[in-house]
Amino acid sequence: MSPAKAKDYLRWQLLWRIGIAVLLMWLLLAPWLLMSVQKEMQNTLDNRLAASAKMLMSLMSQYDLDPLVNGGQRNALFDPAENLDLPATLACKVANVAGDIIAVSHDAPENVLTTTQQGYQNRLQDGEPWRVFNLSQGGLTITTAERLETRDTLMRSVVIAAGLPFFLSLAGTLAVVWFGILHGFKPLHSLTQNMTRRNTEDLTSLVWEQRPAEVRPLVDEINRLLQRMQQSLLRERRFTGDVAHELRTPLAGIKTQLQVARLTQGGKAMHALVQAEKATDRLQRTLDQLLLLARVEGDGQLAESTHLPVAEINNMALSDVQHLARQHQVTLRCNDGVDEKIHASAILLSAALRNLLENAIRHAPENSVVTLSVNLDKQQLCWTVEDEGPGVSEKLLTELTRRFVHGHHSDGSGLGLAIVDAIVRRFKGELNIENGNTNGLRVTIRIPLPSSLAEDEKNLG
Repeated sequence: MSPAKAKDYLRWQLLWRIGIAVLLMWLLLAPWLLMSVQKEMQNTLDNRLAASAKMLMSLMSQYDLDPLVNGGQRNALFDPAENLDLPATLACKVANVAGDIIAVSHDAPENVLTTTQQGYQNRLQDGEPWRVFNLSQGGLTITTAERLETRDTLMRSVVIAAGLPFFLSLAGTLAVVWFGILHGFKPLHSLTQNMTRRNTEDLTSLVWEQRPAEVRPLVDEINRLLQRMQQSLLRERRFTGDVAHELRTPLAGIKTQLQVARLTQGGKAMHALVQAEKATDRLQRTLDQLLLLARVEGDGQLAESTHLPVAEINNMALSDVQHLARQHQVTLRCNDGVDEKIHASAILLSAALRNLLENAIRHAPENSVVTLSVNLDKQQLCWTVEDEGPGVSEKLLTELTRRFVHGHHSDGSGLGLAIVDAIVRRFKGELNIENGNTNGLRVTIRIPLPSSLAEDEKNLG
């Protein structure tokens, strides 16, 4: 799905969900509103029936109705058709205590209006329901009635009149929501345009001063991602450059020795093959070191943490360099003064120690001693590797952790101390390089104790 389609899809999803929520709210309120309106209308119309009856009672008091009230003859001057001023939807009847009709409205339902029950009631006339109110006072009984069908028609009119504003308000609400969504998505649209206009190599951070607070966390995360990608790209480019630079010389040497072996015979050819083999070993060692350095400096997880004794980690590193020590006629010595376990990546720690020992062996003179010491100092585990070599100048001490920086007369790759420095930094530790008191080089790494180290190991990736 393209970014534009994804954006429109999200907009419609928001509109759909908000619209459903608004509609459900209205549907829940509509029955209550309808019942309330219906109840109020019923009360209003009932009050009108009662008011009409009271108005007639007051009107009757203006006429001399004593003979009629007492059962006499109807007053000829009294014409109910002309004097009962009532709404056309109402029917009424005025009767005396004997039940004689004094006045009645036109087309009044006789059965409906003939009742002695006081107050409100529902009655039927030819199957048609009526609402009736009966009032007795001063020897007169006044009955008013109204068709319920009329009330139903009025109720439907009210519902229709109220439904139109409902749908208009719903449509207006959805329109407002839609425009609000469009306006709210403008920052995301601007962000999308910013990222679309960038080329593939532009990994600089986004500069957006007027970004909304809701979008700020997203922009911050994108900037952090861009920074990590930029760092990864720089590491990749540096690795590629290092490989191209460091492998060119050994490859040229191997090619030259192979050409000599092809053009010569006997001892010279054998010597050339031996030299080519040594160059191949150096090439393999350099590649291994470069790959390890790239992995250590990367963001990925290197190895799982284990709970091992410190002495076992030391033995792993010492066993890896025994062959090299024999080649250089160097004696290895280990002063292990720590009897406890550490929760950490044994592979990483042993790799750091192995590189320190290899560096010391390559720079130590024949028949000398390289010493590995371990102690506990101020909540830190300290490993120290010392040799009896010539040491280095004070100027070179500050550059030894740089890539491809060699000591005097070194046959190494120049990556060992750079790898150690990267490993120590991933363990939140410290690396210290100095000349010994007499001669040789002393390298110390300090790693936090297991209690804090275990927590740091969770964040190695």
